[in-house]
Amino acid sequence: MKNINWFTDEPSEIGLHFVAVKYGEGAGTFDFIEWNGTKWLTEYEGEVIAYTTLEGLIRDSDIAWPEEIKEVTTKTDSNLDTSSLWKEI
Repeated sequence: MKNINWFTDEPSEIGLHFVAVKYGEGAGTFDFIEWNGTKWLTEYEGEVIAYTTLEGLIRDSDIAWPEEIKEVTTKTDSNLDTSSLWKEI
């Protein structure tokens, strides 16, 4: 897994973020917390010291799909007129 790209400023996007919450010296946790545009919507006593977007968290993680991946093949019919598949309305 790559390092997470943490941000320490206020988020520009309202919504759910992955955050690092610091409770004091040497104590903290990670969590998913909502940002409402002006503050973090949490009841934690600690301080949100950094965040990343959910998109960033997924992009920066090496996450495998939870099922076995089956190869999908497509068959083409050389006699099929593909121009008849779409019609402008």
